[in-house]
Amino acid sequence: MTSADVTPAPDLGTSPPDPTRLWQIHGRYYDLEPFLLEHPGGRRFLEVVRGTDCTAVFESTHLHDRMPKAMLKRFYVADNPAYVPDYSWKEDGFYQTLKRRVQEHFLAEAVRQGVPKADARFAHHGTPAFIGRLYAIWAIWLLLSIGAIGGGLWWCALPWGFFAFALGGYGHEAMHAGIYKSPWANRLCALTTLDLQGLSSFVFTAIHVPLHHVHCNVKDLDPDIEVHFPLVRERPEQPLYWFHRMQPVYAWILYVITLPVLWFNDIVTVTLGIWFGPYGRLRKPYLQEALLFAVFKVLSFSIFYVLVFALHPWPQALLVWALMLGGGGFAVQATFALSHQNALAMNIEGRICPQNGDWGALQVQTTVDFQHGHWLPTTFLGGLGYQTEHHLFPTLSYSRLKEIAPIVRRTCEEFGLPYFYEQTAARALWSHAHFLYRMSRPEPGTVTRPVV
Repeated sequence: MTSADVTPAPDLGTSPPDPTRLWQIHGRYYDLEPFLLEHPGGRRFLEVVRGTDCTAVFESTHLHDRMPKAMLKRFYVADNPAYVPDYSWKEDGFYQTLKRRVQEHFLAEAVRQGVPKADARFAHHGTPAFIGRLYAIWAIWLLLSIGAIGGGLWWCALPWGFFAFALGGYGHEAMHAGIYKSPWANRLCALTTLDLQGLSSFVFTAIHVPLHHVHCNVKDLDPDIEVHFPLVRERPEQPLYWFHRMQPVYAWILYVITLPVLWFNDIVTVTLGIWFGPYGRLRKPYLQEALLFAVFKVLSFSIFYVLVFALHPWPQALLVWALMLGGGGFAVQATFALSHQNALAMNIEGRICPQNGDWGALQVQTTVDFQHGHWLPTTFLGGLGYQTEHHLFPTLSYSRLKEIAPIVRRTCEEFGLPYFYEQTAARALWSHAHFLYRMSRPEPGTVTRPVV
């Protein structure tokens, strides 16, 4: 988009624009307030990036970006004369080149499948088989929930976490508007997968999309890695304390309590506007989202934290509760860790990036793929095995990411960038375990510090 494409700024009188109420894209301010209810991705996505430089979010979430860029003209307010971009978006750079190739792939696929031209830009959403598996997994999860909570059956509680995580993978995708082309269908899916299990999709969107997805593994900017310290050390720059020597053991125990911690922290985040301290900031949710947040927090607490103890003797209830939420929490943390928390993604060896500054280059250098192939492991790993492709194009359904993985790999080779891939999830898990061990020991010149 060039300066010639932009409608002249409206007369603002002597009052400068308030950046906290606007959206900044490529150094230009836009007032998208009138567009909130029209936005095809839903109001929520615009609200969580209001007042920020949302260039990376705009570029990565709009694979087919001709129409969105044209529509921006209607909402232009002013240029930011002091704008300094965080990342490069050169037309001949890695990301924009890759984006054009992925666009061409899905447009060609739409033609091949006989998709009407008007619907071609939606043809990268979930396939019918993918959506059918969602309903089947949800039904099995419901039966396991009834057996575990209603019947107190440990053998229903034991596999519950795996199905809960598979559902969470669908909720994660719906949160990114990837399953359905309807924002309401995606919102309902997120509510009945993530929120029903106690994880707020509103909070997740607000922290995950504009922070982790934009600044993946960047020091002091990505809350997903900063949040674990000081309990778990994940960067060489972080102080090494005496107790970190045991983190290869106790980190896995912390993973088990993930779901109760996140259930409670969502409330802290919405109340105080902060996520685990200074790592993420959250605007107060608007009325509709605030009501949904309250309803699903009460519902999930009633089901998973009250009902099971009301129906059964506490030893039995405690066993069922621990197996359910412990297994689910372990699956969440352990699987997410495979993609970003390892020596390759953390760049422990200090690689030099040949495409320095390119936003897409950052994503491929800080993410590791694993276990490509059959839909069954892909589904029960929440689609995270294609995390590199997901970070580059977050609104694509993970049922379609296998189509673009060869394109990403080929473009990485062309631009001299690494494409990290572990053949199996087990190997990726071992890489994470070895990384925890390595970060628990002093590097040359590192001093173990006492806790003050």
